Amino acid sequence: MNPIPILDIEASGLHFDSYPIEIAVLVGNEVRSWLIKPEKGWDYWSETAEEMHGISREVLEQKGTAAELVALELNDLAEAVGGVFYSDAVFWDEDWLKTMFFSVKLPMHFRVASIFDLLSSEETDIYRSAATELAASGRYKIHRAEGDVLRIWHALEAAKAAF
Repeated sequence: MNPIPILDIEASGLHFDSYPIEIAVLVGNEVRSWLIKPEKGWDYWSETAEEMHGISREVLEQKGTAAELVALELNDLAEAVGGVFYSDAVFWDEDWLKTMFFSVKLPMHFRVASIFDLLSSEETDIYRSAATELAASGRYKIHRAEGDVLRIWHALEAAKAAF
């Protein structure tokens, strides 16, 4: 099974004022990821979220890529994969993308669809079980976008291989 385009986002927290701080996409067999430098007005910060992903605001300020550049690169990658990325958390990921694209005044030339749209109910059960096992395996940096994209992909492979 060829990898489908998968997207995962880490954020400043789970709050209506939160924003993306790290984005990763799986395109083909390659993962691209970016730390995102906060835009003006992106002030909300959750210490609890930082404990989970381990990314400080200072690291973002020093090593982050400008949100405009990330948005442009995502649009380019999306064009190459047919204009859709799949996520296991569409509600949050789509909201954070809209926050970023709105902030940099660019249109988003793709949509985010649910990974669960690709699975039957039986496959969904296997996916969820595999995702939990993979998260506990220690093979992935959980709550880091690149690790989560790979974990999502491998759980999807396990679900599809079962049938």
